[in-house]
Amino acid sequence: MNTAELIARLAADPAPTPRGGVVRRLAPPILAGGAVAATILMLWLGLRPLAQASQTGAFWMKATYTLAMAWAGMMLMERLGRPGRRVGASPLIGVIAAAALGLLALIEVVQAGGSQAAALWLGQTWNVCSLRIVVIAAPIFIGAVLAMRGLAPTRLAAAGAAAGLFAGGAGASLYGLYCQETAAPFVLVWYSLGIAACVGVGALCGPRLLRW
Repeated sequence: MNTAELIARLAADPAPTPRGGVVRRLAPPILAGGAVAATILMLWLGLRPLAQASQTGAFWMKATYTLAMAWAGMMLMERLGRPGRRVGASPLIGVIAAAALGLLALIEVVQAGGSQAAALWLGQTWNVCSLRIVVIAAPIFIGAVLAMRGLAPTRLAAAGAAAGLFAGGAGASLYGLYCQETAAPFVLVWYSLGIAACVGVGALCGPRLLRW
């Protein structure tokens, strides 16, 4: 069989892609990476008292922001994993979440006044927060890359960045189960920096790791 015959046979009567088939393909390696990341968090840092923390608005503010970033990354992965699919409005989830958090951060800074503004931005763990997020996100990123390799991405840098966005958002969500920083300005800067670092690594590594 020559190449032309093979292409003709593959193109003949193609079966439709099952609904949710891409998500099912992505899920197992991502869940495995998430399990490893959660184990790292538990063994390395532990958890804060979640029963008490979950009763505060700050806890859900952080969770909403980081999960929105992870959701935006997942939607981008699902679209960029298939040739010819448009990105669509997927990035708007992250943009809206960042804009809302930025507005909340501005309100907190204005209300605090100049003397306390630095404490809102820096908190107590500014020098380790972003790095910890990257470390926790690393196994999730590996799982996301393995999942994407099972698809057919053609925009490899963008697909890698999407995997990084998902991993960064998911890693930041896990880290939030430990981190006791509650100020919106802190989350806006240092959580976002950790997520952005994951996006940058994904964009740089995507052309090599996702080549097929």
